Amino acid sequence: MNQQNSKAALTVGVHTGVLLSYYGLILFFGGVSLLALESIRFTSLVIWLIQIAPLLPFAWGLHRQHRRSLLWLCLVVLLYFMHGVLVAFDPERRWQGLIQIALCCALFVTLTLSIRLQRTGQQTSEQKTR
Repeated sequence: MNQQNSKAALTVGVHTGVLLSYYGLILFFGGVSLLALESIRFTSLVIWLIQIAPLLPFAWGLHRQHRRSLLWLCLVVLLYFMHGVLVAFDPERRWQGLIQIALCCALFVTLTLSIRLQRTGQQTSEQKTR
């Protein structure tokens, strides 16, 4: 029973990490788009929506922990990681690139842990039914 409680707590912690890094990445892009134009305008909102548009379709599956959504989000996060690396090479925006890289790494790692925990949980439940 103690092992089940610790696994449940680990699953909740990993899912919380996924959500924090996901919404952190979305908020980061909001801050970057505000810094780009130095004021809140309609254009900064449009820039922000364009930057986060690939992340938005995964919100529903992310909250419900659908494994396929988590897997596809892992692949999309790799594109954001590559963008962060390219931004980090610009000396004026280096800190933005490094923050983006850190958020992408955190999201990718927590997503893979979540997928792994779901898979091992499914395998143990299948073994119990045999």
